[in-house]
Amino acid sequence: MPRSLLKSLSQLTGYLLPFSAYPYRGQEIACPVCGSANQTEVSRVDRRWKRLRTVGCGECGLLFTNPMPTEAELDDYYASLYRLDYQGAVVRPSARHIRKRSAQAARRVSVIKKVLAPTAVTLDFGTGSGEFILAMLEEGYDAHGFEPGGTYSSFARQQLGERIRAGRWQDMDYGPRFDLVTSFHVFEHLSDPVSAFRAAASWLKPGGLLYIEVPDAVSGFEQSGFMSLHFAHVLGFSAHSLMLAAGKAGLEPVHHANATEIVFRRAADPVELSPIARAGAQLTKDALFRRSSGDKGLSVHY
Repeated sequence: MPRSLLKSLSQLTGYLLPFSAYPYRGQEIACPVCGSANQTEVSRVDRRWKRLRTVGCGECGLLFTNPMPTEAELDDYYASLYRLDYQGAVVRPSARHIRKRSAQAARRVSVIKKVLAPTAVTLDFGTGSGEFILAMLEEGYDAHGFEPGGTYSSFARQQLGERIRAGRWQDMDYGPRFDLVTSFHVFEHLSDPVSAFRAAASWLKPGGLLYIEVPDAVSGFEQSGFMSLHFAHVLGFSAHSLMLAAGKAGLEPVHHANATEIVFRRAADPVELSPIARAGAQLTKDALFRRSSGDKGLSVHY
């Protein structure tokens, strides 16, 4: 067995053992979207019954892990352990994973075909094992992507070649060459979403679109409480906090496929951020209040 895999399996124990803290030091931070220090603890554990502190921002409603893992800690986790931890991928994705992601890709491509010419040049931010890129190529798009995880980026490159880069978003140097940038269930993993939005916007041609999908974490927490939380999702967006992060990068929504599945473009005028933040904070407060009213276990106070 490769030494790197033995190391990953050994590290995995720290992420699975219940009633213990995750093996990271992290640091206390202000809200990663609006910068506010006004925050309230909403949970001390996650769905594995491990100690993980989640707070809600009182100014914009974002849920986030605090202490937040450092960039170095996140880089190490996603490069070597995440796919093994959450999907059981040792050297390649499972057949079940590929079937599931292929079905998701087909749905997303059906949305894109309504708004984008089939010869457009596209980039997928965090492309995983490449099923979405393959689906886009089959429809005639000039599709590209990048992925930081070693297991999945290697698999995707074997299937799709130089269209796939291996690496972090911070290290990509594409320039404004794409008609569309997509990112599906990635931004909830990032500790600096506003900078990530700015990077994605910088890769767009004039008039280009950014198609983002993340879990609706506020709705998920209201329904399931701490069972909706886990280490990999360091941020928990509502539609408002997602729009706020994009707005701080100069982007405005042009289409809502679902609450937290939104197509953005560069705004002609500065985006008015205060109403978005206030609405997000109120939405989160209302959701967590409803949750705490019926929670007889680990109560939420907001």
